[in-house]
Formats: sequence, structure tokens, C-alpha cells
Amino acid sequence: MQNISLQLKRLSVSILVFIFAITVITVNPLSAKALTASSTSCISQVTLAQGTKYATDLYIIDSGKPGPVVMIVGGVHGNEPAGYTAAAEITDWQIEKGTLLVLPQANKLADNKNVRYLSSVGDLNRDFPQSSKESADNTLSKAIWSAVKKYDVDWLMDMHEGYDYYKNSSSSSVGQSLIYYPNSSTKTMASKIVSNLNGGISTSYKKFSLLKYPVKGSLARAAGQYLGVHSFIFETCDNPGLSIRVNYQLKAAKTLLHELDMM
Repeated sequence: MQNISLQLKRLSVSILVFIFAITVITVNPLSAKALTASSTSCISQVTLAQGTKYATDLYIIDSGKPGPVVMIVGGVHGNEPAGYTAAAEITDWQIEKGTLLVLPQANKLADNKNVRYLSSVGDLNRDFPQSSKESADNTLSKAIWSAVKKYDVDWLMDMHEGYDYYKNSSSSSVGQSLIYYPNSSTKTMASKIVSNLNGGISTSYKKFSLLKYPVKGSLARAAGQYLGVHSFIFETCDNPGLSIRVNYQLKAAKTLLHELDMM
């Protein structure tokens, strides 16, 4: 009899819990969706330089909530696959506030041929304004530059690769570095990204270095110097396997977004 009584009590408690749960959902039918709705972003797509041979897609991930506008660019140089591979993955990310712009293949013609740039077109990393009075040099750079201004970008990460480690004294490469334009608070963010990455790297010369001033004519330099964007070029070294390099790029991008409370 005692066992039967105990089982009846447990059954009664279960019924009460079930009734309470049904009541909560009935009173607030949105509560069951709250966890997923808060992390759902609206993703749209526009084409830059549309109708030309340079046409390339820009993905706009809108959280629907106020916040920073971050632009991530890959594929400026077509022989640097870690950047455009990582950027392509980022097009599927969800954010909690602000807007994330992703241009996975900035120089699609070069990316498709796996070359730094096409000689007939020139180096996209030198095609952006080099003075406040200049405009971008050609159809593609003008389209990208217009997008940076149109969407009022706050932060810009341009993904690249170097052929060797910057800390290898015999090399002139800037692989494994973050090169920032020193606007207010950009150095603080850059330092956090580099520190986060270096925490998982044991070999000293393979660690990321923090450098100033992206090369003149680059998107990061022009955006930082003439538009006041918090901008930097992120360079992995192409010595490790592609998956390792892509993970470095993704980790840097995630650190940026986490620090901005967007993820």
C-alpha cells in the first residue's frame, strides 16, 4: 500500500508540472520561440559591379537590432585561399545585434584563376584612394568603396595571406600579422584578437604580430585614413595546412564580433 501511495503522489506531481507547462505556453505562446528568435538574422544579397565582368556578391546579415556595422572581405588576392574560404563560411553566421557585411570574393576573376591578380586588371590591394581627394581606381574598387560608404561601415577586416612568417627575420613577408590603421580604439581591439590567437600557438615565430599602417592603396588603409573606419588587414602564413589557416581567420573574425557583443 505504501508503494502504491508513493506512486500516486509522484503521478500527481507529474500532472501538476504538465498543467503548469501548458499554462505558460498558453499565456505566452511566444516563449517557446524566444530562444531561437533572438539568434535569427535576416540574410540578403546584393551584387557589386553588377552587369560587369567584375560582378561579385555582398552578403548582408541584419540582426534587426541597433549595433555596429562590420564588413569582412576575402579574396582581394586570388592566390590567398584561406581568406575567401573563411569569408564564405561567415556568410552563414548569425549575429545578435548590428549588421555584418561579408564580401567573400572581392576579386572573383583572380580567385577563380588562383592568381594574385590579373595583369590586365591590376592589384586590387592598390586600387583604393591614396588621398582624401582621390577616388578608387577602377570599376571593381569603386563598387567596393561605394559599399563601404553606403553602409556606413564601422569595422573592416580584410583577410589575406603571406608566404612566410613575419617573425622569420630572413623574410619580408607579413604572414601571421594583424596590420591596423591606428584610429581610436582600433589598437585595443587588434591587441585582443592577436592575444586570443597567440594563446593557442606554442612556437614563438609562428605567433601573430601587431603592426601599424596597412599598405597605401589597400581597402583597409583607405577606409581607416579617409572614412574613419576601424580597419585592419589580417594575414595568415600560408605554410600551415589550409584548414589551420582558415581557422585562424575565423577565430579572428569571431573575436572581433564577440568583443563588439554581436555574437
